[in-house]
Amino acid sequence: MAEYRVKIGFWLRAYDSFTIDAASPEEAIEIAKREARKEIESSGKPEHIETDARREGVILYVDRVGAALDAATIAEDLAFDDDRIHPAEECPAEQEIQSA
Repeated sequence: MAEYRVKIGFWLRAYDSFTIDAASPEEAIEIAKREARKEIESSGKPEHIETDARREGVILYVDRVGAALDAATIAEDLAFDDDRIHPAEECPAEQEIQSA
């Protein structure tokens, strides 16, 4: 029996906050958008991470342990969990079957 290493990826819910000063609600929204873009690119740890709500999983790779590097990977980017963040549209074949 061969041994395989599997690496998975999934989304967590991460939350952060910051304070801004603005002269009007419209300006507050514009500043918030600008600062949020900066914050999301930050490598700092967020205030809170919800670890009990993992979702949208993907198997990044499945590698055979001990195999040569150029032949070790047997699979990559395999979805194993439904996409609960962005539900996928039904494929046309499924729609044809349901309408028949």
